[in-house]
Amino acid sequence: MIIVWKHYLMVLFLLSLFNSDLDSIVNTELFTTGVLDRIEDGNQAVILLEELQEELVVPLYTLPPGSTPNIWLRIKMRGVCHIPNFNEFCFVTITKLIK
Repeated sequence: MIIVWKHYLMVLFLLSLFNSDLDSIVNTELFTTGVLDRIEDGNQAVILLEELQEELVVPLYTLPPGSTPNIWLRIKMRGVCHIPNFNEFCFVTITKLIK
């Protein structure tokens, strides 16, 4: 755990060298909706983000229990997030959306 924390701090430091407004990057929030398109390799979920016209690939454990393809989801992303791939500096909250 200490090693992960050190890497996190190192990444934040490196980001600060390239961007003087680091707080705006780390504290950004994105709210959107998407549909669970498919599950790949048994541990990756591919969500189609309707508004952004992008795919988001997240670990299967981030989905609400009982999620199956074609279910609509509400997605909240906070932190340093890069679509389409999930990273450890992006905090994703996914809930079912009733449409």
